Amino acid sequence: MSFHIFDFNKKDIDYNFDNLIIGKKIQFDDQDNSKYYIYYQTDIDSPPKEIYLRLPKLRLIYNLSNHKFNQLSIPIYPNWEYTNNFINWILNFEKNILSCFHNKKIKKEFISIINKKNLLSFIKTNITDKIKITSDHNKNFTLEDFKITGQIEIVIKISYIWSKIDKMGLSSQLYQIKYFPPPEQLDINFIDFIDFIDSDSTPIPSHPPIPSHPPIPIYKSIPSPPPLPLSQQIPLKTQPKIIPSIKDLQNAIKGLKHISYKEE
Repeated sequence: MSFHIFDFNKKDIDYNFDNLIIGKKIQFDDQDNSKYYIYYQTDIDSPPKEIYLRLPKLRLIYNLSNHKFNQLSIPIYPNWEYTNNFINWILNFEKNILSCFHNKKIKKEFISIINKKNLLSFIKTNITDKIKITSDHNKNFTLEDFKITGQIEIVIKISYIWSKIDKMGLSSQLYQIKYFPPPEQLDINFIDFIDFIDSDSTPIPSHPPIPSHPPIPIYKSIPSPPPLPLSQQIPLKTQPKIIPSIKDLQNAIKGLKHISYKEE
């Protein structure tokens, strides 16, 4: 890769000022208008790389389409840990660069790319017609489409150090903007969306749940024991037999009627 990007969406930035390379002076005229290209070299065996900075996500509080000439002043808003870390890093970066020129007995005012107005911090960056604008939505956004309360992530390129008679500073170029539209621009239907989410969730009962009855135990049938041997079996009780006496038989015979048969 011919570039090195510092990502300020991370808390810790791996940066060493000793790895910064400032090129030789390139002069344009007799009035000392010149530039110094700067690069970052991660190790001695790798070639110097161009420097890119990825800023934390910012919220739009101004219309970016109302810019003058080819320069944008983007508010670094809101103020929180990551945006404050970025501002402090840029200010220290610029102090380190200025110290290199003071060692050469060059006394110039350093114009920071961070400036303050109405207690807000802004970053100044140059813009071209070839700026890369991306989004997670299938729409080709332009700066004119950006709405206040939307959000952006930007990547800027630190190209060189510019120098004039009594002033100097960093030159930055806006390379990419990722745009996050506000809900009204995407026509988001919050009511139906929330109802859809709620329909998939388990309803919360308005009263404590009634405890269910404990399950009825299922008993396994116990097999019958094997039959006992005949010698050990107890005979079943039977109904006693009634045997008529001789007297009962005689009385029964007396009660019989005599029947006569006629011969034909």
